[in-house]
This record gives sequence, C-alpha cells and structure tokens, in this order.
Amino acid sequence: MPPECALRVGNETRAWREGELVIFDDTMEHEAWNRSAEVRVVLLFDIWRPELTDAERSLVAAMLESIDGFGGPRREWTQ
Repeated sequence: MPPECALRVGNETRAWREGELVIFDDTMEHEAWNRSAEVRVVLLFDIWRPELTDAERSLVAAMLESIDGFGGPRREWTQ
C-alpha cells in the first residue's frame, strides 16, 4: 500500500493497510484519498445491513437506482 493513503469516516481517520479488511457504514460522511504518486487498488463490496427488512431493502435499492439515473448507471443494485 502506498504511503499517504487513508480513509476518513465521521471523525475517525485510518491509514489503509495491505491485506486488512475495513468495514464501515457509508451512510456516515466519509472520504478516501491517495496523495502518493503510486497506484492504490481497493476492492469494494456493498453489504446490506442485516436489520433491514426485505421491504426496506427494496426501497433503498429503488432510491439508489433513481440516484444513479441522474448520472448514468454505475452498478447493479440487488437485494
């Protein structure tokens, strides 16, 4: 992992560490950066919050698809 790569979620900032898993709630304000001149590769997974009902997941998926419609499709949202 190149130096000067980090992730901020809320008020907490952490440097990326190679081979280490990071899970966070992306409904909180967050940002990630790579201030080095090197390539940084991150594998992302979207994970449904386990307490959401099927109906709530459908509503969230519909909302995200609508948001994506403004800027063109980015990815498939599945339940």
